[in-house]
Amino acid sequence: MSQPGWYPDPYGTGSLRWWDGQNWTERLNPEPLGPPRLRPPEQPRQQPGQDPRGQEGYYSAPYGQRADWGRPAVPPLDVNVRGLHLHADDQAVSYGTASLAWPHVEWVAYWAAQLPAGYGQRPGTQWIFQAGRFPFHGGPRVEVVIEHEALPGRPAGPEGEPERIWGRLIELCQTYAEQRLVTELAGRVRAGESVDVAQGLTVHPGGVRGDRVSLSWSAISGATVDGGRVWIRQSSGSAPVLYVPQQNPNAVLIPALLTLLRR
Repeated sequence: MSQPGWYPDPYGTGSLRWWDGQNWTERLNPEPLGPPRLRPPEQPRQQPGQDPRGQEGYYSAPYGQRADWGRPAVPPLDVNVRGLHLHADDQAVSYGTASLAWPHVEWVAYWAAQLPAGYGQRPGTQWIFQAGRFPFHGGPRVEVVIEHEALPGRPAGPEGEPERIWGRLIELCQTYAEQRLVTELAGRVRAGESVDVAQGLTVHPGGVRGDRVSLSWSAISGATVDGGRVWIRQSSGSAPVLYVPQQNPNAVLIPALLTLLRR
């Protein structure tokens, strides 16, 4: 796909997104009026004293950042994805020849992309996970793309349920990297610094600003991750007034960061 034009949005908004010939831009047609109401996968009922991670079908935060840090240690992940070894534990994440220790991770991103038919690919879903160091373009990173079934000419898919593997990877990231990242960002803001988060949102001691909109802390009711975007809502209404694409670096940290700073 090299010709600029409007194509089905690979990030699942249901709109068309403008491809400039090299990259997906932020232009959508039509522009969504609000977040689509996606339901996360249902989790099985948990018996008293039972650890849900051991249940089949358990998914760890597939649509966004969770705030239940402090849970027990997360079991390591050790599988093959697209013919490459994926391993993540309490120390690091590695995929193929790329590896990063969690304490060195400076940004994270994860999202589900709906693939349209055509352009040499089958329709379906890709579950994408990224973690890296700045600069975002050019710094070291680990990137994992998981699919239900391989595309033509590619190796077989990963062992087990792709979304479940993706969720386990997110859970490890949240436990061993995201808590530290959110705490560090909040500390910088509380010290009087303005911090750029997710390449489109500035968080500062008085509130947030982005896309020609500025909100004080008293005007913010919270943020949610939905439909491939992180939506920030006003206290005075239900409609979101700011959004950041979920695939932007550290966009998934915004809900927890705003919750921490609004306390």
